[in-house]
Amino acid sequence: MAAVLHPNLTRITAGMREVKDEVKTELRERAARVQAVVDMHIRTGALASRTKVEVHTVDSIVVMSDPDVLAINYGHHAPNGTYVPGIHAIEAGL
Repeated sequence: MAAVLHPNLTRITAGMREVKDEVKTELRERAARVQAVVDMHIRTGALASRTKVEVHTVDSIVVMSDPDVLAINYGHHAPNGTYVPGIHAIEAGL
């Protein structure tokens, strides 16, 4: 069985233009799915305005910086006790 033992193989591969382009393409598709769910469930617009894509040298992420993102995404009980179901935007990007 063959083994690849180059200590920097992961870094070399991650830095390849083709790999970076594929990662960006995949991220854009996932971010679009997340954004579509967020856009369908706007109450105040805060979550939508705090959702962005960060592209770094070797990876990229979708950032949802609204302080209520967990309650919005997974659901919560309103002050009157009524359960408000989550929008599951995070799962849309998986």
